[in-house]
Amino acid sequence: MDGLVAGVAAPHASARPVLDLDSELRLLARAVEAVTSVPVDGLEVDRAARGHDELRALSDRLRAYSARLLACVEADGRWAASGAARTFPEWVARRGGASVGSARREVTLGKALAGDLPVAREAVAEGRMSLEHAQILAQIAPTSDARRAALAGDKADRNEAHLVTAAAQVGVDDYRRIVRRWAAAVDTVAHETEHAAAAAKEYLFVVRRPGGVDIQGFLAGEHAETLTTALRAVTGVPAADDPRSPEQRRAAALTDLARLVLDRGLGGAGGALVRPHISVHVPYDTYTRLAAHPDDAPVILEGPDGTLGRPAELDDGTPIPTSVLARIACDAEITRIVFGPDSQPLDVGRAQRTHTGPQRRAVIARDRHCQYPGCTAPPAISEVHHTRWWGRDHGTTSVATGILLCAYHHHLIHRRAITITWKATGGWAFTERDGRPITPSRGAPPGAPAQPNPTVSPPRTGTTTEASADDCGPDPARTPIVDGRLALAG
Repeated sequence: MDGLVAGVAAPHASARPVLDLDSELRLLARAVEAVTSVPVDGLEVDRAARGHDELRALSDRLRAYSARLLACVEADGRWAASGAARTFPEWVARRGGASVGSARREVTLGKALAGDLPVAREAVAEGRMSLEHAQILAQIAPTSDARRAALAGDKADRNEAHLVTAAAQVGVDDYRRIVRRWAAAVDTVAHETEHAAAAAKEYLFVVRRPGGVDIQGFLAGEHAETLTTALRAVTGVPAADDPRSPEQRRAAALTDLARLVLDRGLGGAGGALVRPHISVHVPYDTYTRLAAHPDDAPVILEGPDGTLGRPAELDDGTPIPTSVLARIACDAEITRIVFGPDSQPLDVGRAQRTHTGPQRRAVIARDRHCQYPGCTAPPAISEVHHTRWWGRDHGTTSVATGILLCAYHHHLIHRRAITITWKATGGWAFTERDGRPITPSRGAPPGAPAQPNPTVSPPRTGTTTEASADDCGPDPARTPIVDGRLALAG
């Protein structure tokens, strides 16, 4: 089979100076039929691995030759006479049932191997260069006059032979970086033009879907690197028991980046320590009913008259789960709005923070990072959680009852109704509803402090303090509410 494929891939071979493509393809088809008839299950693992390597190398040589055939068809021009496609890649895609993108890459490879990349053509035909390496070289290298001149030149540090030699030494990803670096160095003008063209193609679609949004976009060059670097920084090292996939953690990191900008007041003018950025509208009856139940207990939202009530909602009317409401209410700005029978606002109370700026700073100074066992998320992407939620447990809004948690673990605490208490020996204790303690799993990130920073006095175990209106928000009992709503911004 090696000899047959070599005959197809290298028609200039001296052993067979005159070849007929049809007859060679018939021989190849019979050889393929024979090879694919060999039972796979009966092969030893080592032989199967070697067989895969050999077939992949042969396939690369065949596909490169096939791409060169397309270059001949395109140069002839008669493909356009049918009128079935506007471009040659579209014609190839329709003829072979492939995607236009795949056909475009094949056409690009064929034209490059047929013209600007003779050294690469020989290397692929002889199996010294993989098809993926050749595709990268074809897509990036012969894209300007200066780059074509460098490829054909005699300078050993930048010509085509140099790039082909590099392909045998590194993997595909590293090779792409090498060729891109080469292209930028040999033609800075083209590089600038390509960057401007890529930046002009940038876009971001945020399309609302049932249950969320679909995000699609494209970023060029350093913009993409800026985003990926920021996502890596915010994502950090996961706790050992974090079940989320890398994709899920990156999605959470993107939300954390947005929250960080809004929390720091970086989205516009103003010097507020914490700027409200998500509004949640909660009927007071709904709020008190939810506050009286465990976070995951089933509850029907009903008003005082037994009619079905409204859940907590975002500005656009999207209802949010109880656990999300509880998490936002822990560290939010709360405004009481009293409505009359005709749904006209009668009174708007002063906005209150459940944790003031100084309180937040004190909690951060003590805890330093997310306190969930094994997690070390930084304060910038963390929230202050009430260990005794004032809405249900009549807990205080104070440094003593506040703990720093990242958004993921803050939501987890409310969803699973995990209890958090201060240990007599110092530090926070996390307990499941059934009494099982939660401890750092094996493999937790090294260097995580065993207990909070002692520069701020820890809460005293077992103490309770009556919360003032400034600490806990407005006291609905003091206000005759006809149609009460709480507006939380967090």
